[in-house]
Amino acid sequence: MWNPLKKKDENESEEEKKLLEGMPDTKDMNVIQRFAMNRIMKMKPEEREKLMKKAMTPKNVEKHKGEIIQQLETMRKSGQISDDQYRLAKKRFNI
Repeated sequence: MWNPLKKKDENESEEEKKLLEGMPDTKDMNVIQRFAMNRIMKMKPEEREKLMKKAMTPKNVEKHKGEIIQQLETMRKSGQISDDQYRLAKKRFNI
């Protein structure tokens, strides 16, 4: 039976570590965001890629353009991404 209070094993696979690079810390997320993050991380890579393609349609990007720009600016100022990565992300989102 699943026990929600049981601690996770500290042994993470190399693939999980690669996926978590650059991801926000789960301590900074609320319960729903953590649940969604765990659900996405447990998906097969093909399913995850399909989901991301569906979420990142031009219509959705245009709808949330302000939030995306704000997050990119914050990431650039905090040093999480370089200026080149910032320009590439803006180009990719057609912003």
